[in-house]
Amino acid sequence: MLAWTKIRGEENGFELIEHQIPKPREKEILVRTRSTSICGTDLHIWLWDEWSRKNVKLGTITGHETSGVITQLGKGVTEHQIGDHVAVECHIGDGTCERCQEGNAHVCEHGKIFGVHQHGAFAPYFTIPATNARKVPDGFDESLASIQDPLGNAIHTLSAGPITGCDVAIHGLGPIGLFAIDVARAQGARTIIAIDWQNEMRMRMAGELGADLILGCDDDVVEAILTATNGRGVDTSCEFSGSPTALSNALRSTRLAGHVNVLGVYGTDPIVPINEIVFRYLTVKGINGRHMWSTWDTMYDLLSKNVLNVAQVVTHRLHWHDFQSAMTLVRSGECGKVILDFDE
Repeated sequence: MLAWTKIRGEENGFELIEHQIPKPREKEILVRTRSTSICGTDLHIWLWDEWSRKNVKLGTITGHETSGVITQLGKGVTEHQIGDHVAVECHIGDGTCERCQEGNAHVCEHGKIFGVHQHGAFAPYFTIPATNARKVPDGFDESLASIQDPLGNAIHTLSAGPITGCDVAIHGLGPIGLFAIDVARAQGARTIIAIDWQNEMRMRMAGELGADLILGCDDDVVEAILTATNGRGVDTSCEFSGSPTALSNALRSTRLAGHVNVLGVYGTDPIVPINEIVFRYLTVKGINGRHMWSTWDTMYDLLSKNVLNVAQVVTHRLHWHDFQSAMTLVRSGECGKVILDFDE
């Protein structure tokens, strides 16, 4: 099979090259890819930044936001059947370490990430541990199944603070931030404040998804949030952008005893106004991926109730051979979620 492979240690550095179709080992499944979404992590690998150089071996097939149809079962697989349409949880835990045993397999002490530390899904076929495959919910548009990874990120981030009947701020309007607006609306947030810098397309999408107030580079973000909340600040702030300024704004505009949940990854360690955390009695939580498996359960509940508008976040679908064009589009920021479709 042909697969997009990171073969050169430089920006881009991808080529479509030949690989053997993998064979499932014990407790694994072989999946024929139907669609793979492009993630910010894929852009990091494309740019070949410091994180990528430390984590990705040259010669790796990348791509981890994916769905497909099971075509072969490895020995000992009983929870799936050939023909099942599944999405993938990309964090692969060993199931034996203390973190896995306490229910935090997404931060397994010996964990790997599918499509980062091992071959992924910018390819027509891939293998994955059977426990990492989640059957696509009945009634959910199967063409959107690959977006469950980033949707789950949004749900996990929101779940670290109160949402229903509360004021919520979403800092950073990439696809995950946009998903978070949709989820916060569905979960009954009282007010949703969306903050970006100057991406007018995504700011417009935020309004369409249910944001009540949208702030950008021309606004004093902290002052505007305080004004909108009668001086108290929001109950829950979610930081998705990886901007040190956004993190500082989130800390300064969250109410006393409020919650600040951080999924954004920062190029360098930001200077944190720690006194804001101390004197405002804030709960600050770092978010990594999706909690296995409560996040997925919450997501499936929302999807089964048909209360999300996730299709609005998907702005482009391209053939998987157009990977290079898709990556250029993602880098430009003039898009929501971009999905690569594979041949039937």
